[in-house]
Amino acid sequence: MEAERVDLARRVIATLASGQPVPVLEALQLRNWALRPEDSLLSLKEIARRILVEEDAPRSTNNK
Repeated sequence: MEAERVDLARRVIATLASGQPVPVLEALQLRNWALRPEDSLLSLKEIARRILVEEDAPRSTNNK
């Protein structure tokens, strides 16, 4: 599911960058996949950006 979320975030960013409206179903799905419940109140661009930042962040390992 993570790959689908990242793919959708990239599509939404590309759609917004091209000046086109984001399809309603994609907008709803992106809001449903927001990382935290409070993130769903953000703009689509910000939700998508946060998803992509999370994807690029190194995974922390707690092996000590």
